Amino acid sequence: HFSGTSSRTNDLELDKLYIQTEVTKKMHNEITEEARDGAYVFGFHVEGARWDVNLGQIEESAPKVQFSVVPVINVKAALIQQTLKEDKGVYKCPTYMTIARGKTYVFEAQMKTKQPPQRWILAG
Repeated sequence: HFSGTSSRTNDLELDKLYIQTEVTKKMHNEITEEARDGAYVFGFHVEGARWDVNLGQIEESAPKVQFSVVPVINVKAALIQQTLKEDKGVYKCPTYMTIARGKTYVFEAQMKTKQPPQRWILAG
């Protein structure tokens, strides 16, 4: 369990951590070394949108393309910040183990966006 390992390594309480994600510009075949912090993960797809590698953010999907591959994501455990203000430039994308969704929910991936996050909730 990734966040449990990070919690023990950094002597942090597990209930005060969340999964922090940062989408890289690299595909899996371009990664040559391990992440300094966290882990590199590949295999994410977005539905009803696409990840624009050049802009580093989620964008409208291409016509007639339902799913889009996301580049490698650096995933790590981070302390929950006690701020009252939502970041309007970040869509908290629900992440599932399968496209069936349902009971396969894992965590929320943070994806940069210029659109209001509500736009992506309605899209996918």
